[in-house]
Amino acid sequence: MSRKEKFSDEITDIKQELESYVQNRIDLTKLHIAEDLSKLTSGLALRLLLFYIAFFVLLFLSMAAAYAIGNYSDSKEAGFIVVSGFYLLVGIVLYLLRGIIINKPIIKSFIHLFFPNYNNYDKE
Repeated sequence: MSRKEKFSDEITDIKQELESYVQNRIDLTKLHIAEDLSKLTSGLALRLLLFYIAFFVLLFLSMAAAYAIGNYSDSKEAGFIVVSGFYLLVGIVLYLLRGIIINKPIIKSFIHLFFPNYNNYDKE
């Protein structure tokens, strides 16, 4: 075998190794994306389910509280007005503190989901 043929064979081997490496990297990236998307989807599904359950619990507790306040004050309307006022107050507080209570935790959870080794956001 001549020197040219050996060199050509080595180049062919290097090319095949490089193609194999690139294909493996692509497959690994696809697996990481699939893992991240499955975590995101399952997390959203769980949170949605918990939200629905909490919604119905809160709805029935609110109705019970409104009827209890109504019985105590001899006015069903007053009970529902008090409960509505409470929720209006809670809504105003949540709106005013939305950056601290809602935005920052959501941003942190997405950063930890997609960049699990990144911890500097907590210090900002």
